[in-house]
Amino acid sequence: MSTILPGADTLGLYVEFELELPDAHPCTMRELCACVDTLGAVSRHSDGSRCSLTVKGAAGHGPRVEQVEQPCHDGRCYYECLDRDGLSAEVTDVTDTGVRIEAHVRSRELLADVVGELSTIGDVTVCKLGETSPDSDISELRTVDLGALTDLERETLQWAVETGYYDRPRGTSLEVLADAFDVSKATLSQRLRSAERKLVLEATRGRSTGGT
Repeated sequence: MSTILPGADTLGLYVEFELELPDAHPCTMRELCACVDTLGAVSRHSDGSRCSLTVKGAAGHGPRVEQVEQPCHDGRCYYECLDRDGLSAEVTDVTDTGVRIEAHVRSRELLADVVGELSTIGDVTVCKLGETSPDSDISELRTVDLGALTDLERETLQWAVETGYYDRPRGTSLEVLADAFDVSKATLSQRLRSAERKLVLEATRGRSTGGT
């Protein structure tokens, strides 16, 4: 795992999300992880122009380390979105379609900004969200008010859930959803991202700590 910022136990929110990357995304992280059977740790270091990726794990009967150096991909690097004050993030898994990230975040506003930035790179799905404190586990979230959504956002989100878009593996595709609403994939994707961002804000309203 790659820790971006220490001191996670002092931050107020915990989130797990998946970032599905487009097929043409230039990062070689998935290729590195394909070389190990069991993923142990992922790390990335950058000097601003080039970044070094390291994947540690196990393959066959022993440990294995894979490394590669590549140019920094401005505007397309998810690590850059995670490198900020008030956020402690770890890449915990790399899948065939993207990465899974766990993070501790200072505030709901910062979380919404991070999700928004990541959404410009790929499709973001928030899998788990809760409040943390140094002496307690993740708490249950209160009921989310769907009234924060527009009618069209709510209808689209509900249909996406019913048809398995948020299942793993997905039960339907963005293209199929777009066809159902007679809109482009870009329009449908933007509508879902807007709804997801509002739900993140609503789910954590009144629970953020520090900087709010």
